[in-house]
Amino acid sequence: ISLSEDEVNKMEKDEQIILTVTENGYGKRTSAYAYRVTGRGGSGVTAMGLGKKNGKIVASFPVEEGDQLMLMTDKATIIRTDVKDIRLCGRSSQGVIVFRVEGEKVISAQRIKAAMLAEEGVSEEGDAPVEAPAATGADEA
Repeated sequence: ISLSEDEVNKMEKDEQIILTVTENGYGKRTSAYAYRVTGRGGSGVTAMGLGKKNGKIVASFPVEEGDQLMLMTDKATIIRTDVKDIRLCGRSSQGVIVFRVEGEKVISAQRIKAAMLAEEGVSEEGDAPVEAPAATGADEA
Protein backbone atom coordinates (compact mmCIF):
# COMPACT_ATOMS: atom_id res chain seq x y z
CA ILE A 1 0.00 0.00 0.00
CA SER A 2 1.32 3.40 -0.96
CA LEU A 3 0.29 6.44 1.07
CA SER A 4 0.34 10.01 -0.12
CA GLU A 5 2.32 12.63 1.81
CA ASP A 6 -0.94 14.17 3.06
CA GLU A 7 -2.11 10.80 4.41
CA VAL A 8 1.22 10.25 6.18
CA ASN A 9 1.06 13.75 7.74
CA LYS A 10 -2.51 13.14 8.93
CA MET A 11 -1.49 9.80 10.49
CA GLU A 12 1.44 11.46 12.30
CA LYS A 13 -0.88 14.17 13.64
CA ASP A 14 -3.47 11.63 14.81
CA GLU A 15 -0.91 9.13 16.15
CA GLN A 16 -1.28 8.09 19.76
CA ILE A 17 1.70 6.91 21.79
CA ILE A 18 1.30 4.16 24.41
CA LEU A 19 3.65 4.16 27.42
CA THR A 20 4.27 0.80 29.13
CA VAL A 21 6.08 0.46 32.49
CA THR A 22 7.22 -2.72 34.29
CA GLU A 23 7.81 -3.53 37.96
CA ASN A 24 11.61 -3.56 37.56
CA GLY A 25 11.65 0.03 36.29
CA TYR A 26 11.71 -0.58 32.53
CA GLY A 27 9.55 1.45 30.20
CA LYS A 28 8.98 2.25 26.55
CA ARG A 29 6.80 4.31 24.26
CA THR A 30 5.19 2.64 21.26
CA SER A 31 2.94 3.92 18.48
CA ALA A 32 -0.64 2.73 18.78
CA TYR A 33 -0.42 1.84 15.08
CA ALA A 34 1.89 -1.05 16.09
CA TYR A 35 -0.98 -2.79 17.92
CA ARG A 36 -3.35 -4.73 15.68
CA VAL A 37 -7.06 -5.04 16.40
CA THR A 38 -8.11 -8.60 17.24
CA GLY A 39 -11.49 -10.18 17.01
CA ARG A 40 -13.57 -11.75 19.75
CA GLY A 41 -11.75 -15.07 19.62
CA GLY A 42 -8.27 -13.50 19.56
CA SER A 43 -5.69 -14.46 22.16
CA GLY A 44 -4.38 -10.94 22.67
CA VAL A 45 -1.49 -8.86 21.40
CA THR A 46 2.00 -8.82 22.89
CA ALA A 47 2.61 -5.39 24.42
CA MET A 48 6.15 -5.97 25.66
CA GLY A 49 8.79 -8.67 25.79
CA LEU A 50 8.78 -9.84 29.41
CA GLY A 51 11.35 -11.75 31.42
CA LYS A 52 13.25 -11.77 34.71
CA LYS A 53 15.08 -8.61 33.66
CA ASN A 54 12.07 -6.31 33.36
CA GLY A 55 9.33 -8.14 35.33
CA LYS A 56 5.56 -7.83 34.97
CA ILE A 57 3.74 -4.88 33.39
CA VAL A 58 2.55 -2.38 36.01
CA ALA A 59 0.87 0.20 33.78
CA SER A 60 0.16 0.99 30.15
CA PHE A 61 -1.59 4.16 28.99
CA PRO A 62 -1.55 6.83 26.26
CA VAL A 63 0.85 9.77 26.70
CA GLU A 64 1.87 12.91 24.85
CA GLU A 65 5.33 14.40 24.28
CA GLY A 66 5.00 17.19 26.90
CA ASP A 67 3.70 14.93 29.70
CA GLN A 68 5.61 13.76 32.75
CA LEU A 69 5.56 10.37 34.45
CA MET A 70 5.50 9.76 38.20
CA LEU A 71 6.59 6.32 39.42
CA MET A 72 6.33 4.91 42.95
CA THR A 73 7.87 1.75 44.44
CA ASP A 74 6.66 -0.60 47.15
CA LYS A 75 9.12 1.12 49.54
CA ALA A 76 7.62 4.58 48.83
CA THR A 77 10.44 5.84 46.59
CA ILE A 78 9.00 8.30 44.07
CA ILE A 79 10.49 9.82 40.92
CA ARG A 80 9.11 12.18 38.31
CA THR A 81 10.51 12.22 34.78
CA ASP A 82 9.70 13.63 31.36
CA VAL A 83 7.92 11.24 28.98
CA LYS A 84 9.99 12.56 26.06
CA ASP A 85 13.11 11.06 27.70
CA ILE A 86 11.70 7.52 27.37
CA ARG A 87 12.71 5.84 24.11
CA LEU A 88 10.25 5.08 21.32
CA CYS A 89 10.57 1.40 20.40
CA GLY A 90 8.72 -1.53 18.90
CA ARG A 91 5.77 -3.37 20.37
CA SER A 92 7.63 -6.51 21.46
CA SER A 93 10.85 -4.86 22.74
CA GLN A 94 11.76 -5.06 26.44
CA GLY A 95 12.12 -1.31 26.91
CA VAL A 96 14.79 0.80 28.62
CA ILE A 97 15.51 1.58 32.27
CA VAL A 98 13.32 4.47 33.41
CA PHE A 99 13.71 3.99 37.18
CA ARG A 100 16.70 2.08 38.59
CA VAL A 101 15.25 0.03 41.46
CA GLU A 102 17.32 -2.15 43.78
CA GLY A 103 15.43 -4.46 46.11
CA GLU A 104 12.14 -2.72 45.31
CA LYS A 105 9.40 -2.99 42.69
CA VAL A 106 7.51 -0.26 40.85
CA ILE A 107 3.88 -0.51 41.96
CA SER A 108 2.36 2.61 40.46
CA ALA A 109 2.78 4.82 37.39
CA GLN A 110 0.82 8.03 36.85
CA ARG A 111 0.69 10.38 33.87
CA ILE A 112 0.95 14.10 34.60
CA LYS A 113 -0.57 15.87 31.62
CA ALA A 114 1.26 18.76 29.96
CA ALA A 115 -1.77 21.01 30.55
CA MET A 116 -1.55 20.39 34.32
CA LEU A 117 2.16 21.21 34.25
CA ALA A 118 1.43 24.51 32.51
CA GLU A 119 -1.14 25.40 35.20
CA GLU A 120 1.37 24.60 37.96
CA GLY A 121 4.01 26.79 36.31
CA VAL A 122 6.49 23.93 35.87
CA SER A 123 9.30 24.74 33.44
CA GLU A 124 10.48 22.52 30.58
CA GLU A 125 13.17 21.03 32.83
CA GLY A 126 10.52 19.95 35.33
CA ASP A 127 11.48 22.42 38.07
CA ALA A 128 8.54 23.77 40.04
CA PRO A 129 8.77 27.37 41.25
CA VAL A 130 9.92 27.63 44.84
CA GLU A 131 7.85 29.76 47.17
CA ALA A 132 9.03 31.00 50.56
CA PRO A 133 7.11 29.48 53.48
CA ALA A 134 4.63 31.79 55.14
CA ALA A 135 5.79 33.21 58.49
CA THR A 136 3.89 31.98 61.53
CA GLY A 137 3.52 33.55 64.96
CA ALA A 138 5.45 30.64 66.52
CA ASP A 139 8.66 31.70 64.73
CA GLU A 140 8.62 35.18 66.26
CA ALA A 141 9.05 34.14 69.92
